Amino acid sequence: MNTQLPDAVAAIIAAAIRDDPTSTPEQQAHIAVRTLREQGWHIAAPEVIAAALRAA
Repeated sequence: MNTQLPDAVAAIIAAAIRDDPTSTPEQQAHIAVRTLREQGWHIAAPEVIAAALRAA
């Protein structure tokens, strides 16, 4: 099993919490998602992914 993806995401989330510990969990989540997007990750809801797969 390739654990690179979960490890990378976990590192971004941990950094968002560590770097801004007084933020609310929602603010930390926004920081993490923004950082992931800046690094080229694509964030999509499961139903969006399922619809794209059905259309392919």
